[in-house]
Amino acid sequence: MAPVSASYAPVLLARDFQQTLGFYETVLDVTAEGSAPYAKITALKGILCVADGKWWAQVSGTEYAPSLAGPANQVLLIQVDDVQAQFERLVERGLNFLAPPTERPRMAVWNALLRDPDGRTVMLSSPTV
Repeated sequence: MAPVSASYAPVLLARDFQQTLGFYETVLDVTAEGSAPYAKITALKGILCVADGKWWAQVSGTEYAPSLAGPANQVLLIQVDDVQAQFERLVERGLNFLAPPTERPRMAVWNALLRDPDGRTVMLSSPTV
């Protein structure tokens, strides 16, 4: 059986839409398409969507549970060319990291960890050279 021809993009539900959207615009160094309550960020190799959690509950017919935004068992991986350069850029912009760029030989990557405004772990990663 052939794989399904599909594309996908995570939709991050935000407690504070503007704060979460601003965080990802800063991390990805790109301006989003759209505005509250829904925006799409298109980077070189992917798409990330941010939606206001209360609005999403209305349009999807589901209950909004702010405690579910940013579950601890998920990590959003953002691959970049140079983790160290992105780390330095983001520190200059005032972002705080959980862990600085660290080589992970078993994974063959360098990565740095931070949290978004909703508590999701975000891992910037680049392959070891």
